[in-house]
Amino acid sequence: MRVDDRPTLAAPDDDPYLWLEEIEGQRALDFVERQNRMTLEKFGGAGFAADRDTLAAIYDRPDNIPYVTRLSGWLYNLWKDANNPRGLWRRTTLEEFRKSDPRWDIVLDIDRLAADE
Repeated sequence: MRVDDRPTLAAPDDDPYLWLEEIEGQRALDFVERQNRMTLEKFGGAGFAADRDTLAAIYDRPDNIPYVTRLSGWLYNLWKDANNPRGLWRRTTLEEFRKSDPRWDIVLDIDRLAADE
């Protein structure tokens, strides 16, 4: 059985939705707008808005417990809140993490990067 390893330079992908890769392209933006509209028509409304607002309030709480990943002696965390909706990739030490208000080093501010680009 042969494995289809496309896309490659020699054999480009024949994906009919490849145009969606152009995230700023007008065709892609129109498609996304139509899909969003259909989804909101089907599932939107007062119940959706109430759930959205409740979840946003929960996710944006400043006292959320940061989930960390250990790597080379550091604890890393992707922090998202109302001020950083795309997130801050940050790190700290285990000793610092054990404090009630740990100091974090910002490795990458994803919101700032998106604005700059």
